[in-house]
Amino acid sequence: MEVNSLLQTNFIPAKAPAVSPTPAEVAKSFSSYLTDALDQVNQAQVDSAKLNDQFAAGQIEDIHQVMVASQKSSLLLSLTVQMRNKAIESYQEIMRMSL
Repeated sequence: MEVNSLLQTNFIPAKAPAVSPTPAEVAKSFSSYLTDALDQVNQAQVDSAKLNDQFAAGQIEDIHQVMVASQKSSLLLSLTVQMRNKAIESYQEIMRMSL
């Protein structure tokens, strides 16, 4: 591929929405995003517990599947806790600011 053909490519910028969302709409979408993320973390925890129970009962022979699900749920929970800690830290920093 020639460099000249890359330079001739037309990039069309995405158009901004005609109406900007209200703060209430932004807060609602952020809230739904957080709710969905927490639901995914919860589902990973439930799936991991179910696989652990099945493995303990002898229904699953593949330990790799159990370990991957366990590590996935552990990482998701760790990420969630770290995000919560950063949000609390940011809130505390804002509250310490003088007006």
